[in-house]
Amino acid sequence: MRLEQSLLYSLLTCSHSFPYTDTLKVLQKWGPGCHFLGHGLDSDLDELEAILQTERARDPTTPPALALFTEFPSNPLLRSANLPRLRQLADKYDFLIIIDETIGNIVNVEVFPYADAVVSSLSKVFCGYANAMGGRCDLSIRFLSP
Repeated sequence: MRLEQSLLYSLLTCSHSFPYTDTLKVLQKWGPGCHFLGHGLDSDLDELEAILQTERARDPTTPPALALFTEFPSNPLLRSANLPRLRQLADKYDFLIIIDETIGNIVNVEVFPYADAVVSSLSKVFCGYANAMGGRCDLSIRFLSP
């Protein structure tokens, strides 16, 4: 996905499953808005597709969304998004998928085939005493390709 920088600030984002509170607040505060699909169910994906169709019909020249953020699994509900279906929607409607796999951990879940970017908090991995902080972001080749 290659977009002009001015266009990036005009595209909506989506949040699937119940994200970390600050993640949702950042998505809502900075940018033109965020569709919150907080249950993490397949019915939320039906709603997402309807939103994408509506946005595409409004302006067929731009992607209907910039990105979708999801946790895998979500915390505290431990729901896992239907990643193959999300990937299909992302490919069809040309938006990015960012997956936070902090709870699942890179050792236990394989989300890279479905994600454009994978993020994770490493604070709990580094130390269990809340006296260290860290994080990571891995980008897919898909994200880096023109």
